[in-house]
Amino acid sequence: MKAFLVKHLKIIITFIVALIFSIIVFAVVGGFHFVSTKETMKDLCDAFSIPGFLLAGFGILVFISNDGGFSMLSYSIKRIFAVFKKDPKMEDFYEYKKRKVENPSPFKHYLIIGGMFFLIGMIFLIIFSLLK
Repeated sequence: MKAFLVKHLKIIITFIVALIFSIIVFAVVGGFHFVSTKETMKDLCDAFSIPGFLLAGFGILVFISNDGGFSMLSYSIKRIFAVFKKDPKMEDFYEYKKRKVENPSPFKHYLIIGGMFFLIGMIFLIIFSLLK
């Protein structure tokens, strides 16, 4: 059991954060004040779709970043801030990009949990649209 938790720790933490965010969104849209079943389904759709969309979008941005989509921007920002240090030595862009490609950031857990929450939100949207 401990090996399972250690192996899937990123997914578990991402799921818990998304669930807490869903509860917060549900509270903000007034979901805990029951008005009607249709209104509750709309609130549940919002509560699951928003965190799902944000997590999936963040996962896509990390994927693009791993592929080198933001390398020039991040290198130039680091280069600007290196001017203010005592020792402004910095690696050149080729070495920086090579180092970044060798150590990609994980992103699959964001896509899995984000897609799952977004799918649950879409199910609540279908239920909402079928209610009278």
